[in-house]
This record gives sequence, structure tokens and C-alpha cells, in this order.
Amino acid sequence: LMFHQLEMVEPSGWIHIPLLDLVNNPIRTFMIQIAVLANHQNGRDTHMRQIKVYTPVEESSIGKFPRCTTVDFMMYRTIR
Repeated sequence: LMFHQLEMVEPSGWIHIPLLDLVNNPIRTFMIQIAVLANHQNGRDTHMRQIKVYTPVEESSIGKFPRCTTVDFMMYRTIR
């Protein structure tokens, strides 16, 4: 069980949160949970407009995966 708590004061723009273990390797997980524990500015609601999770590129046993460049692949590359 591993968790990371980050306190922000007046955040604005993209916030980069590295998800690394104790030896600076990317963590391996099936779930990432984001919890807002408190609101700032007299209790105004928190808005998360977009969350992106990037992973390192790994090679498979049959070589590198091809890049998704067709229109069909581009339509489904993000979760909406």
C-alpha cells in the first residue's frame, strides 16, 4: 500500500505529480485514486478539468508497439 499526499496553495495550470517508488522507478498499479481532502477560498468547489497519466514506453516480447496515427485510433486514445 502506497500513497502520496500533496498540499497545494492556490494551484493554477497543470500540476505534475511523479508517481515513483523509493528507488525512483515508476510505480506499477491497477488503480490511481485522487481525493480532495479540503477546499480553499472559503469552501469554493474544486474543479478537475482534465487528468492525464503518462507511462514509460516499454518493449513487448514481439518488439515495439506501433504508434497510433490513424484517425480511427486517434478518436479512442483518451477517456472521455
